[in-house]
Amino acid sequence: MLQIAVCDDNIDELSNMAQLVNQYRLSKHLNCEYSVFPNGFELVSALEKGKRFDIYCLDIIMPGFTGIDVAKEIRTFDKNAPILFFTSSREFALESYSVQAINYVLKPVSKEKLFFTFDEMLERMKAEEREESIIVKSNEGLQKVLISNLVFAEVIGRNVLYHLVSGKV
Repeated sequence: MLQIAVCDDNIDELSNMAQLVNQYRLSKHLNCEYSVFPNGFELVSALEKGKRFDIYCLDIIMPGFTGIDVAKEIRTFDKNAPILFFTSSREFALESYSVQAINYVLKPVSKEKLFFTFDEMLERMKAEEREESIIVKSNEGLQKVLISNLVFAEVIGRNVLYHLVSGKV
């Protein structure tokens, strides 16, 4: 089951996003659940308690803990989950690349914008699923390693080192 997190400090925007995600779920007959968070602290707290999501929809401008800060925390738990920014400000678009966000959508978020963005993202996720991969636990958290990126694996003691095409181990 697909798990989606939606985080926005503006209650009206959060409600709108939740309604749009629910409409998308129903229209596409997706087996998914979504959770809403009125601030980044609550989302990060859920992650610290072990909750994981397949998709993160974040506002950027939030008091105390910005969406970029939240995305950096997400990346400590999950290096690969798609992060989508839905925000009213253009100024953080370049910074969103630092957390490997897959899209940056300006508010107001319409049904068309959300559906188009989700369609693209789910198509990309399906393509990645079709490619053979393994999930490995590392010092950086759980990571998906595509078999096509693996050069060789080496066992040293009780550790397995995966050597990737990029040179990363």
